[in-house]
Amino acid sequence: MAQRFYGVPVPDVTLNGDLPGRLVVLEGTDGVGRSTQMQLLRNWLESSGVAVFDTGLSRGNLAGRHVQQAKEGHTMGPRTQCLFYCTDFADRLVNQIIPLLRAGYIVLTDRYIYSLMARAAVRGLERSWLKQVYGFALQPDLVLYLRVSLRNLIPRVLTSTGFDYWESGMDYLCEPSMYDAFVRHQTALLAEFERMVDEYDFKVVNADRSVRQTFESIQEHVCAVTEGMLPQSTRLGLRPPLPVPQEKRNEERAVPSDRLREMLAVLLEDVE
Repeated sequence: MAQRFYGVPVPDVTLNGDLPGRLVVLEGTDGVGRSTQMQLLRNWLESSGVAVFDTGLSRGNLAGRHVQQAKEGHTMGPRTQCLFYCTDFADRLVNQIIPLLRAGYIVLTDRYIYSLMARAAVRGLERSWLKQVYGFALQPDLVLYLRVSLRNLIPRVLTSTGFDYWESGMDYLCEPSMYDAFVRHQTALLAEFERMVDEYDFKVVNADRSVRQTFESIQEHVCAVTEGMLPQSTRLGLRPPLPVPQEKRNEERAVPSDRLREMLAVLLEDVE
């Protein structure tokens, strides 16, 4: 499948024809369930006999560790943060993504330039400038956007990692509480993703549903772009049993968690 860059590529980086691999992106805000779906997708593809590599934000060798160190403080400005992540992405694109696509891998990436541009845009950076900055990015074969409502997102965050300083927009918002900042920031962020749906040809997946239902939709989209790579039995729908990540295997713990999310959703509705 032919791939090309959105704008001007990194100097000395050429594709030299089609890349035999596939680049599949999972996009969506924090707490939507990307990590779970990434693990399920990797397990399913590898069990089908396909070579898979997964990557994500700040996992590069050049700047990834330094991005995390910078986020330990609260003084990093929006433009500095944007360029920091851009450096990490360029490193991973040149040294991980493109070489593995040349080798015929299915490369899965947990977020791509879209999250980076959305984060920067809600913090006031110019969209036209952001498109130029990230113009060296390779156009993916598939972008899966996990769409979630704010009503369902908040209970998921509260029952998992809790509110995060950066993902609540506390670095640029002046709100009386982290909850208020989170709601305002995520509302703006989700709106920014919606602006990108048509422009970047996102395949929208309803992530308000269960993990299994969401994953089945993801499988259908992935099958459509991996023609000739997956075994015929997989493509015909004779899929291996859903591989459940370790943290989802204990059903006794999953049930209370689901009930807690439902209870929080009801309480949040009452507050509104």
